[in-house]
Amino acid sequence: MKYYKPLIVAAFLCVTLFCSCKKNKIVRITGHVSDLTENNFLVFKRLDFTAETLLDTLHTDENGNFRYSLEKGTEQPGYYYLYAGEKKIASLILKKGDRVKIHATADGKMLKVEGSDDSELLRQVNDRLHQTVRKFDSLYVLYEKATGREQKALSLELGSLFIKYKQEAIRFLYAHPRSFVNTSVVFHAFPGQFYVFSDSKDAPLLHRVYDSLYVNYPLSPYVMAIRNRYESMEKTLQMEQLLSQADVSDFPDICLPGLDGQTTCLSSLKGKVVILSYWHSANVEMRLDNRELAGIYDTYAPRGLEIFQVALDIDKTAWAKAVRDQSLPWISVCDGLGIGSPSVVSYNVETIPVFFIITRQGDIVVRSGDVNEVIRQVKTLF
Repeated sequence: MKYYKPLIVAAFLCVTLFCSCKKNKIVRITGHVSDLTENNFLVFKRLDFTAETLLDTLHTDENGNFRYSLEKGTEQPGYYYLYAGEKKIASLILKKGDRVKIHATADGKMLKVEGSDDSELLRQVNDRLHQTVRKFDSLYVLYEKATGREQKALSLELGSLFIKYKQEAIRFLYAHPRSFVNTSVVFHAFPGQFYVFSDSKDAPLLHRVYDSLYVNYPLSPYVMAIRNRYESMEKTLQMEQLLSQADVSDFPDICLPGLDGQTTCLSSLKGKVVILSYWHSANVEMRLDNRELAGIYDTYAPRGLEIFQVALDIDKTAWAKAVRDQSLPWISVCDGLGIGSPSVVSYNVETIPVFFIITRQGDIVVRSGDVNEVIRQVKTLF
């Protein structure tokens, strides 16, 4: 019997170790949600990039207390959401072994997260983004109603708000280089899918963020998404540099749907002087550029000028409304793919707005982000 005792002890230790390892992978969430009504049941979801997957419905006691265990899918950190009915009341970053406690209200106005530093940082950056976007939206409403100097002042205020937010986001990325929250910050966007980090010159910063996160999360699909983003930016920058060094003629064709859904091709305008314009309908400055373009279009369209304007909107409904609201008389097209549009690659677009002037002979003679420079150059062709 004495020979079996070591074997029994070893087996017991192995079972205990196995159970302990399995237990350490489980995420345990407890919490309290106040002001719940009978209709505000709790729902737990996981973010799978652009879609949310329902994981479970959580039960609370009469005081609004709940507990939940997440046993699968936490090998890599991920984003999880707690809803009270249709209202999102908590955004969390969870990974294996986390022990998280949530204090929230059913209206989502108050939240405290304990046991997860990344979840607390996520709460802070989300609050800052939502505050900024709300201010941006309220200013934009005033901008659309304003005219003259007042509208110009509001335009400058909107641009300043965006730049200030981007500067704060950069400071956050540098202050928290290893935080998983950065996989969210680098993809922050203003209304109309206008990404904060959309300039190809942001590639070195995103590369730095990726390198810092890869050390701890080499298998995370969110970290891989940052790599894909900065690599795409680097390729765009390289292509732009090559384009700037080359003489371009016989312009690349673009065929995209217009407001009526019918496809219009840039090549159909051969023999005319064409302004090829890239823009986004939610951007205030670009709407102002359209007003400048309208003046030269009215003057020179009868003499052979055409504008082919490509919108990098994802929301085609919002784009169509903007075109109609501004009564744009030229060719307006949009495929709804945003920066993923093939037209972006065709003309190596890295930032917007950007304008190309194509001569009657099919030569691209100007590329510029300054609408006033474009107008000046067009006048020389007539």
